[in-house]
Amino acid sequence: MRFQFSPAAAVLIAAAILSPPALRSQQESPQSLYEQAGKAFDVGNTAQAIKLYEELLKQVPDSVEAHTNLGAALAQEGRYDEAVQQYRQALAHDAQNETVLLNLALAFYKRGDFSKAYDEFDALHKLHPANQQALYLLADCDLRMEKFRDAIALIEPAFEAHPDDLTTEYILGTALIRDGQTQKGAAVIDRIMRNGNSAVANVLMGAAQEAAGDHPTAVATLHKALELNPDIPGAWTIYGKALLNNSEREESKTALRRALQADPSDFDACLHLGAILRHDGNLADALPYLKRALELRPDSSAAQFQINALNATTGHLDEAESGFEKLVNQWPDFFEAHVQLAMIYGRLHRIQDREREQRIVMELNEKARVKGVQPEEIP
Repeated sequence: MRFQFSPAAAVLIAAAILSPPALRSQQESPQSLYEQAGKAFDVGNTAQAIKLYEELLKQVPDSVEAHTNLGAALAQEGRYDEAVQQYRQALAHDAQNETVLLNLALAFYKRGDFSKAYDEFDALHKLHPANQQALYLLADCDLRMEKFRDAIALIEPAFEAHPDDLTTEYILGTALIRDGQTQKGAAVIDRIMRNGNSAVANVLMGAAQEAAGDHPTAVATLHKALELNPDIPGAWTIYGKALLNNSEREESKTALRRALQADPSDFDACLHLGAILRHDGNLADALPYLKRALELRPDSSAAQFQINALNATTGHLDEAESGFEKLVNQWPDFFEAHVQLAMIYGRLHRIQDREREQRIVMELNEKARVKGVQPEEIP
């Protein structure tokens, strides 16, 4: 989001224009630089805009607008850390500026750092509670960090206040379904259907069917939703997971790649596509997806498992051993981690350790059999 020319900027720029004639003859005026940078940004020439804003800031270093617009251009280029620095400098001069606060939060969000993004959206929401975008993205950060009940608590009042707001309905319905509150989620779906938004309703129904283990029905429902609207956030990821669970692996990979085209910071899409590629033996292709998943959610047992399994396959046994040992220490009932650890100990000729892990695997299997459930493959 770029600032337009404002009266505040005019004061700073006018002061610079009144500089001695000798200085003016050596460099373009701030006003000219500002206008050129804005035009470059608007036509998509962000590299040129960055150069011009940097030149402008040499002359007017306290310009909130110039710092913010430079941050926006840097973010457009994917240079999020530098963008954050520019937004911080802008906030040093205008601490409650709504546009700058939003841009700062979005930089963390687009970088995939949802914890920091949450903190910034939260600060913005408290200062500017009427900013609906901050509310939506705050709740979305909760969803991405799997804090479903926090998302529900945050968005439910907005849902009651604005019952026909589709974004609010979609966020709440998603949070309820992923939290296992299917009955309440169904009530939200019914409301969406009454308002004629069948694409969104079908995504939520498909997600509920997938969560319930009805994979063929979920695939059909999600396919219908994407035919109606292929741009619903998160829908391709849910579809990809449903296809995978329905043994349609190639179709799943296509759907997950489509999800990552729309959102490169989609943890589930990175994790599942990387896991499929690893399982298929495409280790070089799998690695960047799994690394990205782990960057997005370092505490994820599933992402750690996949990276460790890949290390084991590629012969990095020491790394795999250390990683799986940490996993079973943190999650003692992590069945698949114990299985992998037993195999690694065997390859390292550590017979007693292998036998200990094999006993643990047998015990976990027996415990699950008595309870009538499957062993806990991934916590």
